[in-house]
Amino acid sequence: MTGATGSAGCAPDGDAVRIRPATADDHAAIAGLQGTSFPDRWSLDSVRRIATLAGAVVLLAEREADGRPVGYLIGQVVTDEAEVHSLAVAATARRRGIGRRLLTAFEATVAGLGAGSVVLEVASDDPVATTLYESAGYEVVARRPGYYRIGRPQPVDAEVRRRSFR
Repeated sequence: MTGATGSAGCAPDGDAVRIRPATADDHAAIAGLQGTSFPDRWSLDSVRRIATLAGAVVLLAEREADGRPVGYLIGQVVTDEAEVHSLAVAATARRRGIGRRLLTAFEATVAGLGAGSVVLEVASDDPVATTLYESAGYEVVARRPGYYRIGRPQPVDAEVRRRSFR
């Protein structure tokens, strides 16, 4: 993975945050962050399997001071397109630009691997995520009615969004 490191940005207590390629040792922390961020929780085994798929790109955001994970992005490059499978930031570190930095690092990495676009799905009832993706240039290209069901009283539509680099 290239273009996936950097150290600008702050955690809630002011510590700088670095974005780096995740290793197998980070999978448990990623599964923990994912489990506290979404109602449809992934097991550690699921994170491990996704992280070892061909073309997988897994990034971790961590506090520089102590290495504590504060966010992650799991995605994959398939031929000339990349997909974001999951992006989350710890509740205590949200709204500080970490999600945007993870997305930017992912885009740089996958562009370097030959991807010309990124596609993702986002719950239509998640204004923080939809605002992030919209402000980063991701346009709605499709809608999946009632796609998100687990842990919800009513099904929620998924917005399929895409951003092209070329």
